[in-house]
Amino acid sequence: MTVAFDTFMAQYRMTGSEKADGYSRDAFDGLAESEKDTVFAMLESELPFSVEWLFYLNPERARDVVKRAEQEFRGDAYRPVYLLQEYLVRSAGELQYQEHLLEDYPHYADHLKPLVINAVGRTPANRKTIEFFKQVILTETNVSAIRRAAQELLWAVKFSVDTERDEQSDCTLLEDLANENVDVRAEAVARVG
Repeated sequence: MTVAFDTFMAQYRMTGSEKADGYSRDAFDGLAESEKDTVFAMLESELPFSVEWLFYLNPERARDVVKRAEQEFRGDAYRPVYLLQEYLVRSAGELQYQEHLLEDYPHYADHLKPLVINAVGRTPANRKTIEFFKQVILTETNVSAIRRAAQELLWAVKFSVDTERDEQSDCTLLEDLANENVDVRAEAVARVG
């Protein structure tokens, strides 16, 4: 066994907050080829949380495994399938999974919705993502999701802040986009364009 494999096993067996810290690169660098297959199989059992490391070990094999898992897990309101979808967009450039992110958003449990919005924000900004953020701002009742969508919208449209006055205006716009009054939010969305 390699030192990397011993490191991986130690991290794999962790629990609680230590497990939540995730893996370190040294758990994968230096693995023997035979160990990579074993590690890959173990990481598959931790999907969707291990998606990054599957792609790190073997991008081609990971793409197939992650696509199958995305299809299998889709529709589960409590499973963070958005992690798989985001990674397929970012690492493989497959924009149909961005569509899945947008389509699946309404079906997620409330506590996951802000995380889904962040995942959308980490994919390429385009007309669909901008409209998605606007729609969340205008129709969502989850305050955290509205705030995330407001920030992501401003980033997606590359709202510029050139002066201190613009920065103050930007803060006001962000506050208006996340305002509890839907009419104020609608007016702010119209100002964004």
